[in-house]
Amino acid sequence: MTTAPSRRIFTASGLVSLSSLALASCGSAADPAPPTPSAPGAAPATSAAADGAAATGPTSTGPIPTGEPLPTATTIATASESSATGADAPWVETGSAQAASDAASLLVTGVRTGTHEDYDRVVVDLSGEGTPGWRADWVADAGTQGKGDPIQPSGDHILRIFGTGARMPSTAEEIASVQKTLSAEVGMPAIASVYYDPTVEAQYQLVLGTTSRSYRIFALNSPTRLVVDVKHP
Repeated sequence: MTTAPSRRIFTASGLVSLSSLALASCGSAADPAPPTPSAPGAAPATSAAADGAAATGPTSTGPIPTGEPLPTATTIATASESSATGADAPWVETGSAQAASDAASLLVTGVRTGTHEDYDRVVVDLSGEGTPGWRADWVADAGTQGKGDPIQPSGDHILRIFGTGARMPSTAEEIASVQKTLSAEVGMPAIASVYYDPTVEAQYQLVLGTTSRSYRIFALNSPTRLVVDVKHP
């Protein structure tokens, strides 16, 4: 029996919220309209997916290392997703890498998480031209891009991923809505915490605190996404 996946979606406030933080399938080609963000200080709202799956209640998120809060509340909902998505991608326990396509210029528009029957998933939503690439490795310590401030995720292991082929936001609207640091304790079976470090010099960083060392990474299109799965221990 397949377990209905649970999804956490991180949104950032600004002139425009992180676009495409949808509650639809990480593997589907079209997403429904995103939920309305909660007002500052209000309890996170819950939403059901387009397929009518019931929503779950909110959960707390941890602070980012600087002590600043997340840009907005976290909304959690259940939604269906095909477990076959990315099934051909190999599971690995060592470092891995894939170059972005030539002249890729992709803007991060959202970060989402979901749990499935035997793995947990993080999805980075992207807009623009080209196919994303990545470099991933297991590390003892991680730090922010630029300053090198320590990132201390919960979990037994630290999986550090640099997403490549990205571009910096170029307008005030983009800067306000997407150039945000996100951090949350997600407490899934394989992924304990997620830290997103925004784009610097054509790459962004994901730092995952995990309980397993088996993972796979692959790109999807229509819309463009970078997907990270970590197998349940």
